[in-house]
Amino acid sequence: MIIYPAMDLMNHQVVRLKKGEFQSAKIYQNDPCLQAQSFAAQGATHLHIIDLDGAKSGTPHHLPLLKTIKQSTGLILQYGGGLRTEATIIDLLEAGIDKVVLGSFALLHPEIVKTLLTRYPNRIVIAVDVKGDRVTYQGWQQQSLFTLNQYLTTLTTLGVREVMITEIARDGMLEGINVAFYQRLKQSYPGMKITASGGVSSLADIKALKQAAIDGVIIGVALYEGMLTLPEVLSC
Repeated sequence: MIIYPAMDLMNHQVVRLKKGEFQSAKIYQNDPCLQAQSFAAQGATHLHIIDLDGAKSGTPHHLPLLKTIKQSTGLILQYGGGLRTEATIIDLLEAGIDKVVLGSFALLHPEIVKTLLTRYPNRIVIAVDVKGDRVTYQGWQQQSLFTLNQYLTTLTTLGVREVMITEIARDGMLEGINVAFYQRLKQSYPGMKITASGGVSSLADIKALKQAAIDGVIIGVALYEGMLTLPEVLSC
């Protein structure tokens, strides 16, 4: 299972939100590059970066910073937030960013995503953000007409093979991750790589996700608040 330390960027700072609410942002680091370098020094191989300003506005705000992080750490980066045009997505991939995370864009432009999946195999991750049983978009601010299962079925038809699924109600709350929820999804969509996001608070969460054969996990607040250390997570 791949461990993804998470960095959410707002105003060029590392922050975390509670339940996706922008007004709840808490600043953890003023220098994202230093934070990324710290994760690399602790043994991370991957890094999950979300541009919250971009997710809200629809235009990426931190692309130069992203390139600096890539150059200074060598980490495998997956990046999302504000990727609302095909040109922006292609520019990032051609610039060497390892994977892009598409949320609203995938929901609104499925046929373009299908083309991108063919052109850039294994480099497109679809973010599926769930509130209740509904998929949301535009920085978690809008509710779609899709239920989770309807949308995952649609993505499978398009050829999507990797998704990141966030339970918004648990995100940033340190309440523990809903392992049974992800386990059911893995059983229902066995050909899909699933990364879990939202609520990780203990090594027990990590071990349970591994036991359920989940492919990856995003860890944010638990690392920043000192409830977990990256070395112990990587070795468990």
